[in-house]
Amino acid sequence: MAHSSARRDTLSTVLRAISPDAEESGPAEQELVGLTRYSWAVTLLQLPTDAQSFLSLFERSWDSVVDDLHGWCGGFRARPESVQRPLETVFGHLGLLLITLVSLRHSDEYRHPRKEVGPDGGHGQTGHDCDSLCVPLVRDPAVRRAIAEHYSPDAWIPGHDTSEIEPSASARSEWSSIDFDTVRFHRHGTTSFILAGYPVGAAHGRRRQLALKCLVYPFLQVPTIVRNTSEYYSKYGVPSRDLRHLVQIWASSASWILMDYVPGETLAEHLDRRRGNMPGSASADRTIRRPAAAAREIEIDVLADLGRELFAAMAELEQAGLRHCDLSPSNIIVASGEEGARPSFIFIDLGVNYLYTHALPGIGGPDATYVAPELRAGGTGTNRTDLYSVGQLLVAISGAPGGSDGTVPDLFYAETPVMARFIEDLVDGEPTRRLLLFRPDPPPAPLYPQLRRFFDEELAAMAATRRGRVGQVRVRWLAALLDLFMPLAGAPARQWQVWRIRRSQGLYRHPRRSMHIRWLLTASWLSAAAWYVAATVLVTWWLRDLGWDWGNQAIAFLQQATGTPSDRFPYLDDLRQPDYPISDFAENLPVRMVGLSFLLVGARYYQNLFAGLTPLVAGLRQGWLSLLAIVAELHMRLFAVAAFLLVLPPTLVQGRWWSVFTPVGVLFVFICNWSCLSFARLALRRAKAAQLSTVPAGRVAGLDAFSGWTPSAAFYAVTCGVIGTLIYLDLVKDVYVYAGAVTAINTVLFYVIKCSGRSAADVRTGLGRAFLAAERLRYAAEGRLPRPRVGD
Repeated sequence: MAHSSARRDTLSTVLRAISPDAEESGPAEQELVGLTRYSWAVTLLQLPTDAQSFLSLFERSWDSVVDDLHGWCGGFRARPESVQRPLETVFGHLGLLLITLVSLRHSDEYRHPRKEVGPDGGHGQTGHDCDSLCVPLVRDPAVRRAIAEHYSPDAWIPGHDTSEIEPSASARSEWSSIDFDTVRFHRHGTTSFILAGYPVGAAHGRRRQLALKCLVYPFLQVPTIVRNTSEYYSKYGVPSRDLRHLVQIWASSASWILMDYVPGETLAEHLDRRRGNMPGSASADRTIRRPAAAAREIEIDVLADLGRELFAAMAELEQAGLRHCDLSPSNIIVASGEEGARPSFIFIDLGVNYLYTHALPGIGGPDATYVAPELRAGGTGTNRTDLYSVGQLLVAISGAPGGSDGTVPDLFYAETPVMARFIEDLVDGEPTRRLLLFRPDPPPAPLYPQLRRFFDEELAAMAATRRGRVGQVRVRWLAALLDLFMPLAGAPARQWQVWRIRRSQGLYRHPRRSMHIRWLLTASWLSAAAWYVAATVLVTWWLRDLGWDWGNQAIAFLQQATGTPSDRFPYLDDLRQPDYPISDFAENLPVRMVGLSFLLVGARYYQNLFAGLTPLVAGLRQGWLSLLAIVAELHMRLFAVAAFLLVLPPTLVQGRWWSVFTPVGVLFVFICNWSCLSFARLALRRAKAAQLSTVPAGRVAGLDAFSGWTPSAAFYAVTCGVIGTLIYLDLVKDVYVYAGAVTAINTVLFYVIKCSGRSAADVRTGLGRAFLAAERLRYAAEGRLPRPRVGD
């Protein structure tokens, strides 16, 4: 109670002294002159760590006190020297108090993002301008002396048993070597503020720059924080100076950690800058901001450069025998290098964040999404814990707009799910299900070099799908227009590129890694061949209806060799029934335009939705799910040639059949949609029942839209069946109206709207998530869990 009373009395005196209405060198200021370091330490130590408590205790908001302190400190050096001299020590302590309050406010905003305190709670503004507040303060010698006095290893912290926090000889030695005349303010941390400077001595003619991480004084009341800070050097101080990716720790004591200063920016700031979002200040929100418009595609070049550097840094961390357990964009420094050199990652702040050990109150802050669920639940972490953070960092690096549920963003599934599959294997919420599919060799083989190889392989497969895509055209409307003239959507070429990459990697036959690429390539090329054949026949017959001479010498040769008249097509015209006239444009117009629309839709429907996916990844031992996988696979691959089978009979044999084949084709679309949707829904239900965190807890993007396709296809099939039958029986005469309506629906609704662009990508996303969920269920059910690694 004495400490609490001293704190209130001292702060009340401070508030009177710094009031804008207070008299210069008045009684309140003179009362502060007599305070000892112990009194100031008690005051600093027992400051409230949240805005509401501060408001309740002093009936003043943090912001108003910070403003008054800033005004007093900012105007102090403008006073006459005779006034400054007796208040020099007071100014130093008030400067440290101001830095402490600003650091507490920053910590509170980080731990409680966008928290509302109340009408006078002082939380309306976020952050502050360190360049005008903290930097000038620490530049002043009086403030630096106050910092050195309060954070000295031999400074007694009120309320602590000195035997428990006795500094080591090396800590005293390193502290004494700091040249406080060179110290400057660097940035804020969650529980600290960080200074930069130089030691007194020089080695080999140069001084290594240092960083001094000072715990904000009120957090010294938390025994866990004090103990971990004191032991930090013994836990994470790696003797070797040859490591590129770990910050060198010099020493640590109860209230500070001394380490190498790493010039550069955090990964969050680096990505913000690359994307045109510069942080406002050093205390700005440390989340990665993205442009308002959603990204069109994965930033594959950035993912390649920074992803490889991430795995290199993790390999070095593993080599040092350490785990990070708090890997996030704010704990990675992107070190500045030569122009054009690849950025270098340096890890800082190793160890479980105090938010997750419940040493600090808070909801986790903006970096919580990068921390493994077992740590957020209060665990200590294993060798699989950092895998989760690595996966989430890859998502952040990619530029894909992610959600707060920890699942892989939709963009990873929209093209080809190979990289989504790899990241899913890292970010599974259940530690034993991480590396379920990508199984590295067990120790003593190092883990992260193997993961780097897996990453490079999946990245190469992902990049292969981009070659020659119209999506690479940066003008959106032009890309969309060009895409409409590509019925096959470039899928056969993409499958060929992926197969070539997998063959060069030796993975095209791999039981887990190939994802049936040979089968998908065969089906895609078969679909393309069927489309070209059917389209060539249909266009040729349409030209015959117009009476045009196609001028094909090969056909003329066949006509002469077989004795076929020049107005007949060799062999194929033998299939035509007598009452099916050729060279009758008006009579054959319905079969031609409906047939062409079905060819366009059939090719686009298969190639843009199904060509890169297969439910066969579910395996054969999942009961009803495996049966539905076979049914869905059968329907998906049959659709590769469905348009070919539906269009050629009316074109070659009997034109009147088009009115019957039209509802058959739409019915097959309904069956295919139903089987795929049934499999996807069952896979997702089972995945959620098995608590697979790789599946969104809510609705899956794309499947909602796809589920609407099924009843609409059923209605369309029934309508076409009724009207088509009536037309075939000559009971309805409006043939051109019906044919025109079918052609318009196929071309506009299905080809342009549903099977192209964003709609098709959404459906691929939903189906891709479901298929990969079924695969994870397969390996989890078979009990093929990764072999335990040392330390798990």
